[in-house]
Amino acid sequence: MKKILLLLLGVCLVSASATAQSLKDILKSQTVKDIVTSVTGGQKLTAENLQGTWVYQNPALQLKDENTFKNIAGSVATSEVEKKLKDYCEKVGIVEGEFNYVFNADGTFTSKLKRMNLKGTYTFDSEARTVSLKYSILGKSLLTLDADVILAGDQLTILFNADKLLDFLSAVSSISNITALQAVNKLASEYDGLKAGFDMKKQ
Repeated sequence: MKKILLLLLGVCLVSASATAQSLKDILKSQTVKDIVTSVTGGQKLTAENLQGTWVYQNPALQLKDENTFKNIAGSVATSEVEKKLKDYCEKVGIVEGEFNYVFNADGTFTSKLKRMNLKGTYTFDSEARTVSLKYSILGKSLLTLDADVILAGDQLTILFNADKLLDFLSAVSSISNITALQAVNKLASEYDGLKAGFDMKKQ
């Protein structure tokens, strides 16, 4: 919440010095991008600092679209949904200190979920700060999940489109139609820009 308010303050300061610009143009400006980076503590994503073992700590939730004011209004509800998302994560086997992602130097990754070891390949875009995870079974491609990535020291936040992540977790865990999932899905249907994912720490 504090990050969002700081971002709004930054946008207001930019607006005061550029009244001729539209809000949409301002939100896309380099100045605002720099503010976002300083607020999130984000670092540039490289092959070297992404590689390694990242262990799950907490679920992450972010409202992200061009309608900043809608996001701020909706953010009051996110703390409760974060609690429900954590409950859901625990039910599907995403538990602190156990669930992880291991990014290898050869472009492959593994992810431990309960007794399963999910595998695949990954590619990343250092400028866009995105990672594309291509899951596979027995060498055959299963599906691809794209994620925004925020790196700050030994902390990594991975954010997926909420609906795609929840569908994926339901499929691999055989759990669906539970209260926690319904609550997050409800918010996802109301906010097209909802991202859900994981806060992780390098091991």
